[in-house]
Amino acid sequence: QVDLHEWLDGLSPSSPVSAPLFESKFQILSSAGLSALTETERNQLASMLNRLERVAAYADSKGVKMLVDAEQTYMQPAIDHLTLLLMERYNTNHAVIFNTYQCYLVDSYKRVVADIERAERNGFVFGAKMVRGAYMVQERRLAKLRGYADPIHENIQATHDNYNAVIEMVLRYKAAPAVPEAGVMKRRATALMLASHNEKSVARAVQLMAELGIPRKESGVYFGQLQGMCDHVSYMLGEKQYAVYKYLPYGPVKEVMPYLLRRAEENGDLMSGVGKERKMIEKEIKRRVFEALGFAAKSKKEYSVAH
Repeated sequence: QVDLHEWLDGLSPSSPVSAPLFESKFQILSSAGLSALTETERNQLASMLNRLERVAAYADSKGVKMLVDAEQTYMQPAIDHLTLLLMERYNTNHAVIFNTYQCYLVDSYKRVVADIERAERNGFVFGAKMVRGAYMVQERRLAKLRGYADPIHENIQATHDNYNAVIEMVLRYKAAPAVPEAGVMKRRATALMLASHNEKSVARAVQLMAELGIPRKESGVYFGQLQGMCDHVSYMLGEKQYAVYKYLPYGPVKEVMPYLLRRAEENGDLMSGVGKERKMIEKEIKRRVFEALGFAAKSKKEYSVAH
C-alpha cells in the first residue's frame, strides 16, 4: 500500500526528480479538468511552501501552537497534505501544528483515523482541532451542481453524533495503554483541541476525560470558544482547571464579519441558548452589586424581602 500524503511529500517544483510533474510536457494525468502548473503557479506554490515553513518554524521557536483552519472540500486535500507535512516535521516531541477536521463531513471520522495511523507509523505527535463545520450551503450547492454525493451529514443530530464519536475515539486512543517500541514503553502522543460551543459535547468530553483518567492540566486536551460566545462554559472550564482558550478574530470589518456570520451559522443551535446566557449575566451583575454593597452573605430571597 502507498500512503498518498507520504508519496506527495517528495514532490517539489524545485526537485530534479519531480520537476517533470510540474511541467507542461507531463501528459500522463492530463484531462479536461487537469493541467500542469504554469511557471507563475509553480512560483506561487514555492512561495506558499516557504511562507508556511517560516510561520511554523517561528511558532515552534516561540513555544506557541499553529492551528491550520479548514476550508471547503474542494481545497481541503491540499490543506491536509501541507498541514500533515508540517506536523511530521515539527510535532516530534509535542504538538506544535494542529490540523482542523470538520465533523459535519461524512468522511471526517475515517480521515481522523487515517491521520492518527499515519502519525503513529511515522512517529510524530498527532494534533487536531475538532469543529462542526461552516460551509454547508456552499458544499451542498456544489455537490448538486456537479452531480456527486452530498458530503454533509443529513441533519444536525447526525453531525452532533459524529462530532461526539470523533472526540471519544481520539480520547480513547490517547488514554490507551502505552505501546512497546525498541524495548521501551512509549505513550501514544496526541493533542486535541475541542473547538465547540455545544454544552453537551463539552460536558461529554469532560466526563470521558475523568473516566479515562486523562488529567485536566497539561494533558494535551484543550477547549476553545470564540470571545463573547458561550463564555459561561469557558469560565466553568477555567474554574475547574481545564485548559481553555478564548478565540478573538481581528482584522478589517469587511473580512471579520463574514467569518463571524459563518460561526453563527455553524453554531445555529447556540442561538437558542442566548436567553439562558442573558439571565446568567443578569444574575452575575446582581451578585456583584449586592457584594459591593456588603450583602454577599444574603440569599436572593432575603434581598427581595429586605429591599
